[in-house]
Amino acid sequence: MNNNLDQNKVEHIIQVCACANLRTVSGSLTQLYNKLLKPTGLKITQYYMLGNIFCYPNISISKLGEIMLLDQTTVTRNLNILKDSAYVKITRAEHDSRTKVVSITDTGLEKLNEAEPIWSQVQNTIEGIFGKEEYSELLRKLENLHKVIEDYEN
Repeated sequence: MNNNLDQNKVEHIIQVCACANLRTVSGSLTQLYNKLLKPTGLKITQYYMLGNIFCYPNISISKLGEIMLLDQTTVTRNLNILKDSAYVKITRAEHDSRTKVVSITDTGLEKLNEAEPIWSQVQNTIEGIFGKEEYSELLRKLENLHKVIEDYEN
């Protein structure tokens, strides 16, 4: 068997791998948000989902998934949790009865408001560590990385 890899090369791959590094940070950050949001009963995905539903009233479930870059199973599972908690309501679209749309309820808006200070605290800490300009640059770089990914998919 021809082995062109040596331990140094593999260690380098492990250290610089974009996917592994982003996945590690993403997982840790998700755990942090979920831990801090626990008193509200929301997870970060549900908080983010409620925010999107608030910003896009009567959004179709498929469009919500597109905006959040989530697969249909994840969207459905989280929407069901939000619906069972009376934070959202799901109805048929007026223009197309085959399309389901979701909207935030008053209870959901209260929950979004309850969770916002916790989110802001974490966000402000992160932005404070980087500084506003450097954090904005990080967001631009992540957006550019997303464009690279989209180019590979097309």
